[in-house]
Amino acid sequence: MNVKLNCYSSIFNRKIIKNLPEELIYTFRTNATNLTNWKSYGVNVHRMFDPKNGVYLGEMITRTVKNADCTYIYPEKTTCNALEIIELKLNKRRMGYGSKFIELAKIESRKTNCNGRIFLCASRLYDREHPSHIFYRKKGFTSVDKKLNKIMDDCIAQGKNLDIEYADNLLMYLPVEEKPRHILSGFSQWLNKLFK
Repeated sequence: MNVKLNCYSSIFNRKIIKNLPEELIYTFRTNATNLTNWKSYGVNVHRMFDPKNGVYLGEMITRTVKNADCTYIYPEKTTCNALEIIELKLNKRRMGYGSKFIELAKIESRKTNCNGRIFLCASRLYDREHPSHIFYRKKGFTSVDKKLNKIMDDCIAQGKNLDIEYADNLLMYLPVEEKPRHILSGFSQWLNKLFK
């Protein structure tokens, strides 16, 4: 689906058009419904456009899950806040747009008190030849299935596609380095030195 933007409307002037970024991400909040229990929840929809050509490039849908049961997502935690990437779809692959969406998700995760925790379900449903598992693995995502992590790492090293039938829907998460509580932040260290 291509969406044309009118970049030459009266709200733009020539100086702004010359300085437009290569990609423009428009974010809005809406509601979605869980079809298993019919509960409604808020989601953020991030749509990416090429402002120079007015072409729609793709979108990412995310939601913040508060106090979630994290035993299947983050094995070291029992409950935590985490950002879920519900959907990430692109009109063109291998152009760097997916990586930009992942970076945006990392920022959103920190802004929404998820401390960098992000999870998703990698699926082969839409592209059986080039499943998203390898892309997410390259971006640092992992799963609790150590054997499958090794297979994905081997595929990356050999430049091969993932060809495993039981990996159709794989829950993957972005590991987070937890800072020990005894390590002080820069400001706290400065205050500590000041009062010694």
